[in-house]
Amino acid sequence: MTTVAATAVVSLALFMMLGALGHALAPKWQVRPFADHIVPATSDTTIQAKDRATGGALSTPQEGAYQTKETHITVKLDGGVTVNAIVREPIGAPNDHPACLFLHGSGTGKSSEAYGDVAGAMASAGITTLVPDKRLDNYTMLNRDYVSSARDYAKSLAILRSWPGVDASKTGLYAESEGTWIATVLTTEHPEIAFAILTSPPVVSGRRQMTLAATNYLADAGAPDAVKRLIPRITSLGTRHIGLAYADFDAAKYRRSLTMPLLINYGVRDDAMPVEQGARLLIRAANKAGNTNVTLRYYDANHQLRTGSNKTVPGLPLERHYTHDLEDWVNAVADGTGASDWTTPMVAGARPDQKIAAPTSTKPGLVSSLDEVIAAIAGCLLFAALATVGSLMLLGAGLTRRLRSGDGFGRTGSSRMPAGNPNTAEGLACGPRNPCNPLETRRFPTALRAALSVNVVLAVGTTCVFLAYLVTVIRDAIALTSDSTLLARNWNFVASAARLGVVAFAWLAVELVATFLERRHTKDGVSKANTSKAVTEKGHRAMTEIRYVNGKAGIGSGHVAVATFVVSSAALSLALLAFWGLFV
Repeated sequence: MTTVAATAVVSLALFMMLGALGHALAPKWQVRPFADHIVPATSDTTIQAKDRATGGALSTPQEGAYQTKETHITVKLDGGVTVNAIVREPIGAPNDHPACLFLHGSGTGKSSEAYGDVAGAMASAGITTLVPDKRLDNYTMLNRDYVSSARDYAKSLAILRSWPGVDASKTGLYAESEGTWIATVLTTEHPEIAFAILTSPPVVSGRRQMTLAATNYLADAGAPDAVKRLIPRITSLGTRHIGLAYADFDAAKYRRSLTMPLLINYGVRDDAMPVEQGARLLIRAANKAGNTNVTLRYYDANHQLRTGSNKTVPGLPLERHYTHDLEDWVNAVADGTGASDWTTPMVAGARPDQKIAAPTSTKPGLVSSLDEVIAAIAGCLLFAALATVGSLMLLGAGLTRRLRSGDGFGRTGSSRMPAGNPNTAEGLACGPRNPCNPLETRRFPTALRAALSVNVVLAVGTTCVFLAYLVTVIRDAIALTSDSTLLARNWNFVASAARLGVVAFAWLAVELVATFLERRHTKDGVSKANTSKAVTEKGHRAMTEIRYVNGKAGIGSGHVAVATFVVSSAALSLALLAFWGLFV
């Protein structure tokens, strides 16, 4: 009962200490709701300009007006790399017609698989399009260079601008998702670009967009609030030493280049992007650069402006008005339509409802780098491994002593008094805390041994679980896929394991103190006379008994090392759990 009561008191103190530690280690910002909503003037996404010569509606080629021709070409990039590309052009269109270069979003992108329906539809409305393969030799999950990618796309832009029938001054860009960051770099380096279409742009830096996306995924999965609070702890961590430097791409720096006519498109079913916050940032940046010719359209569609599923899965149809609106806008801009020449609202379409704001700051707390978290995880596992190896070595050493003493294996439970045991003179009784056979004492007390074993298992188990959580959430945030239901489904189990870890550590602390005090009491209670008498005896067994009566045989330096490793492993595990907010 004393042990139980002491464990309860120490557990309560530990919970309070770990809660305070969690607050200190974590970042001081949280994901907040978004409230600055945009209300479209109409749900009709139609884009129409006026004819400046007649004052009536501007007439432009409609989708299907031209048959199209496909030409497969090769584009030479820097470093001797080449990529394939497809040019789609309208047959019989007037010379000096507009053209559009397509930039890929995240992941892979082959010209034969991406944008075929959009590029083909635009070509049939009199707009030559070029879709290159995405360069992948310098594009990985950990490393991406948007400035370098912009230079690669510039090679395709030069080809398109010089394509027969194309007016270089009417050549612009179409980019989706991650490709919109590259598009803003390209417009910075090539201000002569005639127009820019940004579809599903993240706008903010990758780190901030990941925070929004991952939080939305967890919310959609029904994850508890405690799980959602993991996201700021993850996305605030520095990652430059392991890669992911592109997560801090300075998107705001390049938004100042949007001085050309701009069309922004979002699907209101897209939870990965800041569909309202991003639009406001782009419009504000363009206006600050003196550009008021900004059109914003919202569609009842997903991230890729497709319908049938909120997820980005293959084979879904485009929103039925989408390509028609693209073509009308490009052809009107190519005709010279200015900000005051539109007869339809600049902001229109389905009503968006962005629930979560991408954070304006992702400043970390005391734990500032993913390297520190990885080091703590590695330390926890290393100490647990050392404790395991040390325990096996102690067991081996005990077995060796047993064999050398000739005591055999059949009498380990005996309570006989070996000859020459100094306890005889004092009349000490044999018992669990005072075994008569000194060979039995060369181990941790049973309760302490159990506490050490439980702490090693819990430290390794909870650390590995949270390592898996970390990898899953980061992967989901980057790849825009959701396996996060696992977090919601198992959260109660994980939280229970964390609480059990605290109680186990408290129990270990109590047992360590109790063992220390008992050893000290035993040592003080043995008379010097008995010790002197024992010293005069000869043989290895007599020396072993002396070590026992002085309270040293049961726990030697090897045992102290093992206990230290276990305490270190468990302490690091609890500190990691505190950082993740398990005790807040």
